[in-house]
Amino acid sequence: MELKQLLEGLSTDKIVKVMAAIRERPNVRKVDHTRKLNSIKRTNLYFSSCPKPHQLDTHKTYTGHADSIREQVLAGGVE
Repeated sequence: MELKQLLEGLSTDKIVKVMAAIRERPNVRKVDHTRKLNSIKRTNLYFSSCPKPHQLDTHKTYTGHADSIREQVLAGGVE
């Protein structure tokens, strides 16, 4: 059934009541971005703490440092 057919079946009073009920409801178009923001914070924390490969003597040392920092960031969460 189309919207036009539904509206034709309603009286003016019912349409006014429906519109008033729609205005009273909270806005359902809000999008919660907290998970995305927390992910961005975690990423920024990791890359601000992680050493650059050229700062360490071997790739094995770099991998160990990067892995431990990654674990600390994930375990500590984001405030």
